[in-house]
Amino acid sequence: MNSKKTKPVILFDVNETLLDMTPLKNNINTLLEEPLAFKIWFGMVLHYSLVDNCTSQYHDFSAIAVAMLKMSATSLNKTITEDEIKNTLSAIKNLKAYPDVAKGLKLLKDNGFRLATLTNSPENVLKEQLMNSNLTDSFELTLSIDTIKKYKPDPKTYEWAATKLGMEPQNIIMIATHGWDLTGAMIAGLQTGFVAREGQSLYSLSNNPTYEAKDIYEMALVLIDKYK
Repeated sequence: MNSKKTKPVILFDVNETLLDMTPLKNNINTLLEEPLAFKIWFGMVLHYSLVDNCTSQYHDFSAIAVAMLKMSATSLNKTITEDEIKNTLSAIKNLKAYPDVAKGLKLLKDNGFRLATLTNSPENVLKEQLMNSNLTDSFELTLSIDTIKKYKPDPKTYEWAATKLGMEPQNIIMIATHGWDLTGAMIAGLQTGFVAREGQSLYSLSNNPTYEAKDIYEMALVLIDKYK
């Protein structure tokens, strides 16, 4: 039987994995009058965060989010004001956790798992997100790439997180709903868990994740059974 010391650390992505981004999605789609505007915007945010990685620059995720909303508006031939941008994006700090999250995290903690986060959101936004979603006390460590200034899915980011957690990468499970995130974690040597949120899919050109589940509670049951 595995003891608590042999259990892996569970490392969670935050946006879309733990927190429901529907309010932000609705805000952006409404502002730009386009049902796919959020997908366009979020794809551009990820794209240009990787431009920073590749060009050895760093702008925090909030700054990129603003710039990409302006670029998305331009691509859709829309004119938006600074106030509209601020009001639209403010929803990201007040997102609520999916219904399965709190009970799933509690179940993992009650069964001796260490829990932490690793997100592309800047530290100040992460702090507000966890506080406003009542998740602050769920984690022993809340990591933001804002410290290392290298966006996921760069493998160095996951290696840095492993160092902060005092664990070898293979003893960490990265939980996310994004195939690109899990791909970076795999390359860094972490185990991975895919949460199949609505509309999300795995990257078909990458290896399969170690674990799969429909939500955080189901993932908790899978991991508890594995390490009982």
